[in-house]
Amino acid sequence: MVKSKYNLLLICENPEYSQSILDIYKGDNGTPVAFVTAETLSQGINRIRDGAIDAVFLSLSKPAMFEALASLRELEIRLPVIALIPVGEAGMGIRAIKEGAHNFLFENEIGISSLTRALRYAVESCNIAEELRLTRKKNGAHEKSAAEVERLKAVIENYRLAVHDLNQPLTALMGSIYLMGLEKDNREKISRHMERIEESGKRLSGIVKKIQALRLEKSNVYLGSASLLNPEKKSKSKVEIADDGFKNLNNLFRIVQARCNGSSV
Repeated sequence: MVKSKYNLLLICENPEYSQSILDIYKGDNGTPVAFVTAETLSQGINRIRDGAIDAVFLSLSKPAMFEALASLRELEIRLPVIALIPVGEAGMGIRAIKEGAHNFLFENEIGISSLTRALRYAVESCNIAEELRLTRKKNGAHEKSAAEVERLKAVIENYRLAVHDLNQPLTALMGSIYLMGLEKDNREKISRHMERIEESGKRLSGIVKKIQALRLEKSNVYLGSASLLNPEKKSKSKVEIADDGFKNLNNLFRIVQARCNGSSV
C-alpha cells in the first residue's frame, strides 16, 4: 500500500551531505517524505527500534555500506532500503541490491521526484520480498508437517503390528484358562495348561517390551488425548493401557498358579 507520507531514516557519515538532502525539502510542505538522520549505523538502528521509520537511506563508504546491509539482515530489519551511491559506482549499487538493498540512487540524482520514485519502487520490492519469505516459511512448515505425518503413520503402523502380535498368545492364554476350568480335577492336564500359560505370558511380556521400546522411540509424539482446556490433564495412552492389561494378566496367572498349588494369594 502506498502511503501519503513516509518517515525516512538517512544514515550518512557526512553531516554536510545529510544537510544538503534535508535542504532539498525545506519549505516544501507538500513533500511526501520527512527525514530523520543518523551519522552511524548504531545510531540508525536505535532510531529504527524507536519505531515510526518507513524506509532507510544509506549513504556510506563502500565497506561501511555492505557492513550496514549485513547488519540489517542479521537483525532481521525488514524495511525498504535505498543505497545512495557515488557517481560512476554502478557496480556498487548492483552489489548493494544483491546484499539486501531494494533500490539505489546516484548521489547527484537526489530530488523530490527521483527520490519518490525510488522510494515507491523500494517499498514494492520490499513487500514482494516479504511475501516470498512468508511463502517459503509457510511451505517449510507444510513440508515439516507432512514429514511429521509420515513419521506418525510409521509409529501407528508399528503399534498396529505389535497389537496384532498380542492376539495369538492372548488367545492361547485365555484358551488354557478356560480349559483349566473344565479339567480342574486333572492335575496332569492342569500342569500342561500352566506351562502353556507361562509360555504365553513370556511372549506377551516380550511384546509389551517391544511396545515400550516403540514408546521411547516416538520422541515428542503424545498418543494420549490431553484436554485442550487442561493440557496437564492427560488420559492414558494406548501403550499405558497395554501395560496395565499385561499387569492384570500377570495377576491372573499368579491367582491360577496359587489355586492349582492349593495356596491362597
